[in-house]
Amino acid sequence: MAFGQDRQMFDVDVDCAKCGKHISQLPFQPSGEKPVYCSECIREMRPPRRSGGFGDRGPRRMFQVDVACSGCGKKITELPFVPSGDKPVYCPDCFRANRNG
Repeated sequence: MAFGQDRQMFDVDVDCAKCGKHISQLPFQPSGEKPVYCSECIREMRPPRRSGGFGDRGPRRMFQVDVACSGCGKKITELPFVPSGDKPVYCPDCFRANRNG
């Protein structure tokens, strides 16, 4: 089922809790316990979509380490996590090769 298609709609008689616009159909039956908003107000209240990836989170925290790559033996001095010692640690090249292989 694709979003928005064949979705059950309920006939209601409520007003948007933010702008007061009348709402006659909703994809759920309101219980009366929570406010109901029209689609325009919901769009305004939603945070903007991220551009993708981790770009909007700010710089990633990096940890200084002194470990050898489990694949090629290359010295690794910085990682985005603290290795626990129970799993292999790979340099970026070996990580890509393992992930895609």
